[in-house]
Amino acid sequence: MTIDINNIINISLTSTPQGLENANINSVAIFTTELPSNLDPYRIYTNSRQVATDYGTNSQAAKMANAIFAQSPNILSGEGRLVTIPLINSISAVEGKYETTDITANLSNILAVSNGDIRVVLNGNNIDLTDLDFTGASTFEDIAKILQNRLNNAVVESKATGFDILSKKVGASSTVDLVQLPAGTGTDLSTASLFNVVAGTATGGNNAQGETILEALTRTEEDVAYYGFITDLQMEDAVIKTLATGVQSRDKYYVETFASTEDVEPTTGICSQIKDASETKTRCVLYTKGIDDRNLAKAAYISRGSSVNFAGSNTTNTLNLKSLVGVTPDNSINQTILDKTEIAGADIYTSVSSLSVVLSFGSNDYFDNIYNDLWFKLALEVAGFNYLRQTNTKIPQTEQGMEGLKGAWGKVCEQGIRNGMIAAGTWNSSETFGNPDDLRRNISDIGYYIYSLPIALQSQADREQRKAPLGQIAIKRAGAIHSSDVIVVIED
Repeated sequence: MTIDINNIINISLTSTPQGLENANINSVAIFTTELPSNLDPYRIYTNSRQVATDYGTNSQAAKMANAIFAQSPNILSGEGRLVTIPLINSISAVEGKYETTDITANLSNILAVSNGDIRVVLNGNNIDLTDLDFTGASTFEDIAKILQNRLNNAVVESKATGFDILSKKVGASSTVDLVQLPAGTGTDLSTASLFNVVAGTATGGNNAQGETILEALTRTEEDVAYYGFITDLQMEDAVIKTLATGVQSRDKYYVETFASTEDVEPTTGICSQIKDASETKTRCVLYTKGIDDRNLAKAAYISRGSSVNFAGSNTTNTLNLKSLVGVTPDNSINQTILDKTEIAGADIYTSVSSLSVVLSFGSNDYFDNIYNDLWFKLALEVAGFNYLRQTNTKIPQTEQGMEGLKGAWGKVCEQGIRNGMIAAGTWNSSETFGNPDDLRRNISDIGYYIYSLPIALQSQADREQRKAPLGQIAIKRAGAIHSSDVIVVIED
């Protein structure tokens, strides 16, 4: 009989505790008013065919999913997923509209008018149309086109017996009416023999009903991972503003398209209100086309923007001057509107020469800054947690322990350098911490600086609660060049 070796050498095998995976901020959600064939509170997809199977080929959800997966790169490039979340008993807000009575018998009279006058009362604002020339028209469709050219913030639709005018705003404050132009000098189009406006019908809009997006966020955000989101729910301005406020406190970002140029008016426009409140996690896009087109535009925009693989090299990007697959450029944007969108911090999708591109403005910060910052925040959280978690003993409450924790944060900063979010530069802020000279030198040399209060200066209360001393990180964004000015000096 032999003596067991364990009396002399005793080996125990342990494994490193499992840590958390990094959050994937490329997973985006569609909150939809449509009901799928399944009754699940959410579904996760990796291609548009799966969405079409559940919602139907002609559904808004399927069309928006097509736009998401059609972009190159798209959310899959960063290993993202699409989540659809059916809203509970939600009904979109409705726009106000004016419908002409049957004016078929008046068509020849209208076609003879070369200098017509009419007032359109749109959302409480008077729009006076003068010098309307219908002599080159032949149908109500032609008449509708002439009116449409003068009404940027309304949609004019022809019908067999006349035409309808719909506001581009939705909600109870959305209204359209036609009335006589006071003191008009041309032909009065409001009369019974022409547009016969007294016999027409003006119907006000209605507010959204049912579950709100904020309520749906609260219901689902603990159950399924998503960070960016869009919706096919049409909402009045007050609801959008409340949503923007609610999103700002969350690790989320939200993209919404707006059809009316009223939305980028200084102070009063909803995009301006969101910018003035510094609600940067709500990204506004002015796109003045119809609702179906706007849904495709927001889907393409969020997918193209949420496409970074942060584990790669030089992978971060900006949406500026990027093309959106399957989205028609909005060529109704003139210089006046462009200037307003820039001030309001709203992006646009338009044509520059022969190219269809996003023009991105930073008054409410840029999409890529909000998106990149969210990745950085979540990556630091996971790195810090995993450093504390993945040990079978403990992290000592010493400078050595703090060096390890700061080393974990430093790996995230180094990843930010590799993917192009962080770059060396000059620290221009008056705010500093730690050793100011070390901060400026580190920012200049590598682009980041990490500091923690010395253990010896930590309060006894914090030490007894086993807290680490306060950590502070400074980074320099790599930024992006969106435009340039050039002066050329020529000499004969």
